[in-house]
Amino acid sequence: MALVQQGKAIDEKLLNNYVNRELPTPTIDNINTLEDRLLRLLRSEQRSSTLCFRYNDLCALDTIQVDVEPEKKGIIIRHVEYAITSMRQNNKVLRRYNDFVALHELLTLKYPYRIIPILPPKKTVNVDKEFIEERRRALKRYIQILCRHPTISDTEIIKFFLTFRGESCGDNMKATYKNTLDEFSSEPRSLLNTNDNTDKFGEDSDGIKIFRISQTHMSFIHQKLSHIRECLISIHEKHSKNADDFTNIDKTFQVLSSESTNIDRWATGSNDYWPTIQVGLADLPVEMSAISERIHEQCKRDDEVISDHLDMLIDLLQGYKDLCKRFEEALLSEQKAIQKANNQQQRRPTITTDTSTKNEINLDLLEKRNRHALKCVQIETQLIYANLEAFVYILSSFGNSQCKGSSDLLNIWKSFASKISQLGQNYINKSPIQRTHTIGLRK
Repeated sequence: MALVQQGKAIDEKLLNNYVNRELPTPTIDNINTLEDRLLRLLRSEQRSSTLCFRYNDLCALDTIQVDVEPEKKGIIIRHVEYAITSMRQNNKVLRRYNDFVALHELLTLKYPYRIIPILPPKKTVNVDKEFIEERRRALKRYIQILCRHPTISDTEIIKFFLTFRGESCGDNMKATYKNTLDEFSSEPRSLLNTNDNTDKFGEDSDGIKIFRISQTHMSFIHQKLSHIRECLISIHEKHSKNADDFTNIDKTFQVLSSESTNIDRWATGSNDYWPTIQVGLADLPVEMSAISERIHEQCKRDDEVISDHLDMLIDLLQGYKDLCKRFEEALLSEQKAIQKANNQQQRRPTITTDTSTKNEINLDLLEKRNRHALKCVQIETQLIYANLEAFVYILSSFGNSQCKGSSDLLNIWKSFASKISQLGQNYINKSPIQRTHTIGLRK
């Protein structure tokens, strides 16, 4: 093996040179590199029941950016347009919400047993900046999930959506792909006629049993991640309120420091500390403003982690939940069809051969469709498990954000404490005469 790696042709003469000598040691990559090579080889196997993609591989498929165009388009009914940038296509196009709706409809028909995330709701009245921003983020997550799907990302429908230039992308897309067959119907007959019992899980009933276990597990994860999101949103809202409160403290310090009431010795007696405090307050708004600013910056970082990553993982899990519902409905339809065929045969034992053959063909096709659906659901389940690695990134990003925010605030609070300490020291160092002549204090 080592000789082959060196580019040498193996023959008897070459081997004779190593008589009584140790053969060279072959170079073997580490286990992770070997696994990566194996996964790349398996990806080309159409009937593979293994996803063959890790999370980093999925992220490498494409990165999407969605931005809101500054000006609305349209003469009578004005609408928002979104600039969609795809790194994979190296292209930027403008799309409106209805174009996403057309894309969703086509993909739902083409891939009934793949994860298709839900679209954000359409809103025609009271469309403010906050709603537009929320929808922009949701649309970004939507198209990002599709473009990082190993199967859907390669479909011509997605390529059309990301590259078409011209008016009415949605209408043109529908006209172009209106007769597109679904994934099962477009598979080569040779694959459909292959005995699927050779798959990893053996009989379909075993696969369905494992599917239901995975479905329950994913439902549990979906529920807990949604709860974590609620907690993070609550923390985020509290931090935002804290930032606003520090801004109000900043303004109050400024008012206190500039207040010009002449204080009489009759009122203060020997407690003449207030004028010194008032002078010192003039320097403190700098720290309060900085604290508010740093908290807002941390809120923005945390918001990006929640919206761009955690919400996308939750959207993916919701898409999987919807897929499971469609698959369960398909299984139920198959059971009803089998029961109906059996009932017909019992009621009419003299049923013609042609009718019997037709029923058998229909049932066979239905069974093959559901077997195809089970295979798709298996791959989609593995896709979810692969994307769960993103949770580590989410926690890491959130932790780093907290560390940076705490470090920034620590430095500011140290400066604040130093000024307060200096303020007290200034008062102590003043002589009684200096205190008497402090601004705002009258004898």
